[in-house]
Amino acid sequence: MKQYFRKNYLILLIVLLSTFFRFWKLGEFFSFNFDEEYQTLLAWEQVKNFHPVWIGVSASNVNYYLGPGFTYLTAFLLFIAKDPIILAFFGAALGVMTAISIYYVTKKFFSGKAALYAFTFYSGSLFLNFFDRRFWSATPIAFFSIWMLFLLYKTVEDQRWVILAFIFMGLALHIHLSLLAFCPVFAYVIWLARKKIKLPTYMGSLAGFFVVTLPLFIFDLNHNFDNMLMPVRFAGKFFEKHNNINIISSFSQLLNTLSRIWFISPLSNVQDEIQLGIHGSITKTYILLSMFSLIILIWFLYKSFIIPGYRILALAFISFLAVYIFYPGGVVAYYLLGFLTLFTINIGLFLSNLPARIGILILIIFVLINLSSLITLKQEQFGLLTRKKLIQKIMPVVAGNSFYLETRTGDGRKYHSAGGWRYLFKAYGKTPDQSHADDFFGWIYQDEISKTKPELRVIISEYPARVKEKIITQFNEGVYYGYVIKN
Repeated sequence: MKQYFRKNYLILLIVLLSTFFRFWKLGEFFSFNFDEEYQTLLAWEQVKNFHPVWIGVSASNVNYYLGPGFTYLTAFLLFIAKDPIILAFFGAALGVMTAISIYYVTKKFFSGKAALYAFTFYSGSLFLNFFDRRFWSATPIAFFSIWMLFLLYKTVEDQRWVILAFIFMGLALHIHLSLLAFCPVFAYVIWLARKKIKLPTYMGSLAGFFVVTLPLFIFDLNHNFDNMLMPVRFAGKFFEKHNNINIISSFSQLLNTLSRIWFISPLSNVQDEIQLGIHGSITKTYILLSMFSLIILIWFLYKSFIIPGYRILALAFISFLAVYIFYPGGVVAYYLLGFLTLFTINIGLFLSNLPARIGILILIIFVLINLSSLITLKQEQFGLLTRKKLIQKIMPVVAGNSFYLETRTGDGRKYHSAGGWRYLFKAYGKTPDQSHADDFFGWIYQDEISKTKPELRVIISEYPARVKEKIITQFNEGVYYGYVIKN
């Protein structure tokens, strides 16, 4: 009985750790940028006037549209509260649920001791925490990945689980294309269970997949199967543009990511670490940490030749890494999010095979260092509440006047590196009559764009801007500057 309470007390302690890491200064740290606004504007149209939509956001660089599932989820959240803070709460809560899911799945298929280590690592990794603090189509990747792994293992045990696994593969097309790295693993599991899977199960599986992907199929029927033909176009791009330079660059970024899951520099911020807007000053690669991660991975791959129960997870690692390293376009850290989520299980298994004192000591040092980096983050100056305060300062000056919202950037792009502001003015002040965002998102909210010239111009900049016209008033909040002038 004492062991039972001691163990559950430890689990509760780790849940509290995970919750603290994700909810600490939630509003101050939440980033609302171009990607978040794109998703939110699509969803808000559903709140204004619900109607069936067949696609969601576009997948970068491959001219493919994801399914509308995440758009519907976002619309539901915005229906509850127009304030984007609800998106921050959802992302953080999903992160805590992901951490708990890692514990459950690791304990079920591997070991209870490894589960505690993996649970603690995911809960205390500041780098992984950064992704849990965002809200966009990639947000569910971590949660999806751990439960996809669960379904793959369950399918080997009981062929009826393949129906739910097919449905999950369909859901991947509503979330992020990096999750298609599960396809070779899925095929391997089907092959392992091929003698157990009956025809009715296959029929049910295909029916489930079809229902989940039906919106995309309807879209393709009306657009010459443009989405379905994406693999053909992408294959051509792969052979045309792939070269050794891409591989070296991708591997270099992989090493950096395998280092940052252990350590993020103090006094850093989310904008830089996730490379949002004009920012990109990430924590440097600590080669010893990268090598430690590679040792853990190689150890697991070696063990998978000996322990059959490791092979599904090992194949998932290989598939995710192959897609990342050999992808012919530019790669960014979140493409590895599915891999990193599953890699926490690998870390848990490795640490559980060390002497208990060493494994526990590594985790204690790891959590304390990441906690220190969390407490010293300088993200408030970029966060949602800082933007809200600036807007609330500006609105009494704008009052009932119409206005044009201009965003100035430091990298020459018109709006990509200064996104988020139009919806935030809608949520916390007044909808702009015209804006820089209209060139990119105007097709979503055509009914909200005025055809007459606005009376005022509001300029938002992440640096002191040169304004030639006479300034009516100006404000500063965090890194942001706001100017109101005659249009």
